[in-house]
Amino acid sequence: MVSRFRKSRPPRDQPWYHVLVDSQNINTYVAERNLEADNENKPINRYEIGLHFERLGDTGYISIRKDN
Repeated sequence: MVSRFRKSRPPRDQPWYHVLVDSQNINTYVAERNLEADNENKPINRYEIGLHFERLGDTGYISIRKDN
């Protein structure tokens, strides 16, 4: 029997993030430990950006949610 799961699965009790893939119509979930910083500070080409962020600031996107 062949396993459908990867051998290296991040733990489910750790943070996961909903990720919008730049310039593609793909959404996915990524474990926090697999995320890397993007220091280019370039606009992301996705229509959903306006649903989550006010604008692109000097250090990254500014969240619409005031509690973040």
